[in-house]
Amino acid sequence: MAYVKRHPIHKTLKNALKYIENIEKTDDKLLVSSNKCSINENLAIEEMKTLKKQYEKEDGIQGFHFIQSFKPGEANKEKAHQVGREWAEKFLDGKYQYVLTTHVDKGHIHNHIIINSVGLNGKKYNSCKNELEDIRKYSDLVCLEHGLSVIEPNRRNKNKSYKEWQESKNKTSWKDIVREDIDYVISSSESFEDFIRKMKSEGYYIKHGNVKYMTFKKQGMNRAVRGKTLGIDYDEHSIKQRIKFKEHNIRSFRSKNKKYYKIDKKSFEYQIRKLSYRQSSLETNIKLIILLFKIIFNNNQNSFEKDKRPIKYTYAQKKAINGIKDLSSKLNLLHKYNLHTRGDVQKQIDILNGKIKQVETKKEKLKTLEIKMEAVCTEIELYYKYKKYHDEYERVILKGVYKKKNAYEIEKFESCKNRLEKFSLKDELQYENFINQRNEVIEKTKGVDNEINNTFKELDKILGLQNYLNKYERDKFIKDIQLETKMKDENEKER
Repeated sequence: MAYVKRHPIHKTLKNALKYIENIEKTDDKLLVSSNKCSINENLAIEEMKTLKKQYEKEDGIQGFHFIQSFKPGEANKEKAHQVGREWAEKFLDGKYQYVLTTHVDKGHIHNHIIINSVGLNGKKYNSCKNELEDIRKYSDLVCLEHGLSVIEPNRRNKNKSYKEWQESKNKTSWKDIVREDIDYVISSSESFEDFIRKMKSEGYYIKHGNVKYMTFKKQGMNRAVRGKTLGIDYDEHSIKQRIKFKEHNIRSFRSKNKKYYKIDKKSFEYQIRKLSYRQSSLETNIKLIILLFKIIFNNNQNSFEKDKRPIKYTYAQKKAINGIKDLSSKLNLLHKYNLHTRGDVQKQIDILNGKIKQVETKKEKLKTLEIKMEAVCTEIELYYKYKKYHDEYERVILKGVYKKKNAYEIEKFESCKNRLEKFSLKDELQYENFINQRNEVIEKTKGVDNEINNTFKELDKILGLQNYLNKYERDKFIKDIQLETKMKDENEKER
């Protein structure tokens, strides 16, 4: 995320050069470059003064100091220096003496460029608002070419990259770590007080009881996180219920309608027995888990009505309902992908992973092309931006007065036009055709983004299905929602 600043130097050009070439800041002067002058500050200042004297422009502003800062940890010193050189070439076009250095003494790497106020052609550097906007655009272009982030106002949320998505699945965020720690401590806690004590031994600072929201903060976290922010299962009330419910084994649940002399064909037991006699396919396994959730739900109907208002489901009932809905939708995946065994599921996961990598490679090529085309489109944009100044200059009578007032804009128009000719773009019709081609590439990139997102969604569903089929994951999920059959907590009663 490069940020650009500019400062005029009125008197202390030598001091400024001495500061930016400090050996402690520039890796013993290994990160110093220059254009049309020496990299030694003493020689550089003499060469800049000689050029000023040659054109009799020794008064006024002596030079300009540009700073290009990068996001911490995003660019190493070599890349930052290369970016600085390419950026200077774009906005100075080789017409000015300058010294470029990269400072590595602080937490964030940044470039310094000091230019002579007088160009090699004898013209003074024209510093204005338009010039600052343009050099920031050129900085962004070079950063994009090197895969660095840029500052975008009103930036929309970007799609996750495959790497980001994998990190999310691997639970490397702070919230995921806190959730896992809470789940782990609940599994070994005998009471809520025991839970608090064990969480503190894990390095947590916890606020609870006489506060509106229970919060957790682990050593190394910048700020605390509310339990309710982690999810409905992590506020104080839910944690207390989960500790109380965990002691019950799922095998103890039985349908109340069970008849020993005759099994009711509508009962859960009959449905489970009927499925169990079949060959154990994925569909059978999922239907058995759905029935298990229904048993959990059925055995937690020990609540009562209050004021004839809708039922307020218990923790276990909510989890069971969500599990039933989730698994019902996953049954469709079996038919969609023709899945019959666990091997089929893993094979489909591998296929989707391969597809994502393939499409992301295609996206990278399109993004590289888009960035290259964006560099040309920037020149076209600046061409049209300053065209009005050129046209006005052609019409006015007092050309010298007008050119002196709008020197930067007129020169920039000519510079952009010359650069576009180097790209074999010689008239405005060709400019428009090129812009249309760039827009087509952008639309293709959006299409690839949508394809990646849709594949992510499908992969999420298949991975969710795999978790249900994994005995350890399934048992962990079921253990989490076990409840007492007799509800004692007034907060769990029906409203």
